[in-house]
Amino acid sequence: MTIRYYWGRPKDVVRWYLRGTLYLSAQSRQSYIEKIGAEPGNLPRLLKLLENLDELFDSVDTDSIAVLCLRYVELLSIADTTKRTGLLAYQITAKTGKVMKKAKEIISKA
Repeated sequence: MTIRYYWGRPKDVVRWYLRGTLYLSAQSRQSYIEKIGAEPGNLPRLLKLLENLDELFDSVDTDSIAVLCLRYVELLSIADTTKRTGLLAYQITAKTGKVMKKAKEIISKA
C-alpha cells in the first residue's frame, strides 16, 4: 500500500495521537487522585479505551481515519475538510460519527 498522505499512514497517525492524548489524560487524572484522594471519575473509561484502541482502529477504514486526521489532528473545520477531500459535510460527519460511536461502545463496556 502506498502512503497517500504527507503525514504518514492515517491509521498510525490517529492511533498514536489518541494513545498519547489518552495516556497523558489518564496519567494526569491518576496523579490528581493520588494527591487529593478524589474519586476516580472517568479514569476507568480512559484506561478501557486506551487498552482497546487496536479494536477500534482495526474496524475502521483508511478513508475514515484520514478524515479524522484532518478534523482532529490538523484541526480543520468541516468546511475546510470538504474543500480538501471533496466529501460533503454529511459524509464527513457520518465517517467521524461512526468512529466516535465505536469508541463510546468500547468505553461503555467499562
